[in-house]
Formats: sequence, structure tokens, C-alpha cells
Amino acid sequence: MSLRGRVTAIVAVLVVVGIGAVAVIAYGVTRNELTSEVDQFVKERAQEIVEGQRESRDRRDRNDGNGRADGDVVGDLELDRDGVTYTDADAIVQAIDGDGVVIESDGGDLPVDSVDIAVASGDRAVLRDIEIDGESYRMITVPYGDSGAIQVARSTASTDSVLSELGWRFALVGALFAALAALAGWLLMRRATRPLADLTAATERVARTHDLEPLRLDRDDEIGRLADSFDEMLIALSSSREQQRRLVQDAGHELRTPLTSLRANIEYMERAPALSDDQRGELLTALRTETEELGVLVNEVIALASGDVGDADPDTDLDLADVVAEAVERFRRRTEHEVVLSLEPTPLVGNEALLDRAVTNLLGNAHKFGPADRPIEVRLADRTLTVRDHGPGIDPSDLDRVFDRFYRSDAARSQPGSGLGLAIVRQVAERHGGTARASNADAGSAVVTITFP
Repeated sequence: MSLRGRVTAIVAVLVVVGIGAVAVIAYGVTRNELTSEVDQFVKERAQEIVEGQRESRDRRDRNDGNGRADGDVVGDLELDRDGVTYTDADAIVQAIDGDGVVIESDGGDLPVDSVDIAVASGDRAVLRDIEIDGESYRMITVPYGDSGAIQVARSTASTDSVLSELGWRFALVGALFAALAALAGWLLMRRATRPLADLTAATERVARTHDLEPLRLDRDDEIGRLADSFDEMLIALSSSREQQRRLVQDAGHELRTPLTSLRANIEYMERAPALSDDQRGELLTALRTETEELGVLVNEVIALASGDVGDADPDTDLDLADVVAEAVERFRRRTEHEVVLSLEPTPLVGNEALLDRAVTNLLGNAHKFGPADRPIEVRLADRTLTVRDHGPGIDPSDLDRVFDRFYRSDAARSQPGSGLGLAIVRQVAERHGGTARASNADAGSAVVTITFP
């Protein structure tokens, strides 16, 4: 069942339950009120008869119309009263003795059982429901005299009719309101879920066509916020896909150069088999260099494409000064380039392999562009790592682009490298919540910094 159908069903059920509860309460209250009226009637009529204010119609007919003859006796029940009135046709009245024998009955025969005999023997009055010839009555039995009882019953047919009519009306009203509630719920949910249907259609379109254009549903409610979240996700996916496309294009472009050089050198060796040892050695050295650069380039492309620029080791508590010192020592042994080092303890939670690679890339970049006879300055203070060479510096127009993937300035195109070193540095910095920035010192040398939070 759809969301619209479920909500419509829930609304209808709630309305039916609510109306049903109100109907049951109203029906019960009405029934109690009507029953109380009948009970009050039979109680009052019984009291009037006991007090001599009522007599049977048969006795009334035998009197002169001004009351019952004095000294009239029903069995051993003395019924002589002054100022009596007459019974009406709205009730059945019956007198019984202590043994339950009917002495006089007016309007019909009422049932007599052990409860009524107990009342005639002096017990308290009893009020109950009875049935005569298939018709419901409400009857009261009250003590009378030393050994007797008066029974008064009134038909509840009118009460039952009213309650039956009331029940049908409640059922009809409940069904009508349930139908109206279901219709209103359906219309309301149709209107409320229309934006969800639009959002669903839009997301299905994205899945079908791979078109990452934002949905742009102009709403300020919860559905609008959901659509805005989808838009942010689509924008991020579109940006990621564009970055991947550029990465593939740039990687393809960069890979052509070492591949072309390798192919040319191999073809040259094939066409010129009679090479001297020196020529062959130069070609092999060139092939080895090109192969190493190609391997570095492939590894860096894979790292950037997968979003993992280092080993998958978990973050640990470390001192960045130790990482920098180890990277500098390794760099010195490999290049014999002088490094002026200034470090202060810098506790950090991070990935040691990633940080080591970033420091190594900064040192390699400084070594590439700085003169061999001038030292590289490395300083770690105030949670900022600074690497400065003493080369020509960075062209001001290139400062904002040196961290882009595969970007190589005109001055760097003659140098070996892939153009990915500083891109990896920035990615490592951002991975640890920091920032990477390039600038020029006053003397013109390049300065690259990483600032950690």
C-alpha cells in the first residue's frame, strides 16, 4: 500500500474510533437517562399505591367516582385510604400476599418468583427487567403491609425504540464521517505527497539519465529541506565526477610524455644495434629514469583517484616534530642537500604515513627548484610547518594554482615530475583539518606552509 493509502486508512480508522467512542458514551448516557426515568416512574407509582393514592380501575368502576368504598379489603391487605386517586393505563399493577399468591392485578399478569416473595416477607424493594409476551418491562416490587407486596411494571418499548433509532443514527453518522474523513485524508495526502512524488520522479530521472542537475524544488518546508539536501548531494557528485574526468584527462596527457620517450628510446635501440657501450649505457639510464618517473606518476594518480594518498594506517597520537625529523634525515642521506632544521614539539592526532609523504613532497619540491649550494630551511613552530628554498620563487600568477593536480608552471616544465606533489600535500593537510599555502619570501625564494588546527 502506498504512503497516501496508509495515511488515508489511518485517518479513517482514527475518525471511526473517535466517533465510535463518542457514540458509545452518548448511547450509554442516553440509555441510563431513559432507564432512570422509567425507574423513577415505577418507584413513584408504587409509592403512591402503597400510600393509598391509587386504586385499580376495577375498584374505581365499582365506586361512585369519588373514591373507593371505605373498609375495602384485598385478602388480608387493608387498602382503606382516604382521598385516593385512580391508576392509569401507563403501568401494570399487581398485589401479592406473603406466599406470592396474586390477590389483585390491574392491566396484566406480572411474574412472581422467589425475589418477589422475599420482598413480600419484609425484604427491601427490588427493581429488575422482565419480559411479558415478548415485550420488555421494567418492574419494581415493594413491601406492603405486614405480609404482602405491590408490583408495578412499565413497558420499555418506547425506550428501546428510541435507543434503537439512536444506534442506527450513530452508525449512519459514523459511516458518513468515516467516508468524509477518508476522502479528506486522501485529498490532503494527495496534496501533501505531490512534492514527494515530484522529488521521487526527479531522483529517478537522475538515476536513469545520470544527469546531476539540481532538483531545485522551491519549498520552505521539510520536503524543501530534503530537496535541498538532494541538491547538495547532486552538486557534490557532479563536482566529484568533474574532478575525476579532469584527473583522467590530465593523467592521460601526463602519461603520454614518459611513454613516448620510452617508445622512442626502445625504437632507437632496435634500429641501431651497433651502439657503443657508452651510448647503450646512456639509453639504459634514460629508460630507467623514465620508468621510475612513470611508476611514481602512476602511483600518485592512483592515490589521488582513490582519495587515499598514503597507507591505510589509522590515526594515532604522534609528535609532528619526530615525523619531520625522520623525513629530513632520510632526504639528507638520499640527496646530500643541506637542510637547516628548526623544530618544536607539536602533538597531533593523525596518519603518520600521510604526514611523512607530505613532508617528503615539500622537501622534493624545494630540492627541485632550489640551488644545490643553498640550504633548504625547514621550521616547525606554532603548529605550522614551513619549507623554504632559495630558488627563483613562484610567479605571482601561479601562486593560486600550484596545488592543482598536474599543474606545472612554464618554469617547471623542463623539470622532472608529475605536477602532483603539491596536490598531495594539500590533500594531506585537508585530511588533517589543516590548510596548505604557497608564497614568496622577500628575497624571492618560494615558501610553502602547512598549518594544523
